[in-house]
Amino acid sequence: MSEKEKKCNCGHDEHGCKDHECDCEEECDCGCEDIVELTTDDGKKLKFYFVGTIEYKGKNYSAFEPAEEIDGIEDDDLVIFELAGDDEETADLLPVEDEKLLDEVFEEFCRVLEEDELAEEAMSLEPDEK
Repeated sequence: MSEKEKKCNCGHDEHGCKDHECDCEEECDCGCEDIVELTTDDGKKLKFYFVGTIEYKGKNYSAFEPAEEIDGIEDDDLVIFELAGDDEETADLLPVEDEKLLDEVFEEFCRVLEEDELAEEAMSLEPDEK
């Protein structure tokens, strides 16, 4: 089976979920529900996987990974924006211009993600209560 023929749990090929709105009728773990479409200033729509939002030094930052091929961004790059506004759903995403701050926010994301993974692993090791 070629890589393009691999199917995700919702029945789409693994590249299909990234290329269209998924019409899964039941929950799946293909990641399609985590895809957000961001619109650039020039109106171009780009698809990303939402990684999460953290607070750092009194400001909120959201991280995304590309869900499609995007010029200038590698598949495993983490794209970080500052959230401007109170509502995460409607906030403006501002680029982080300060390289030092961007590095600090990236390190904080890594720390938070590692803590989450360790917490999940620890939960799976706890014995079931009888």
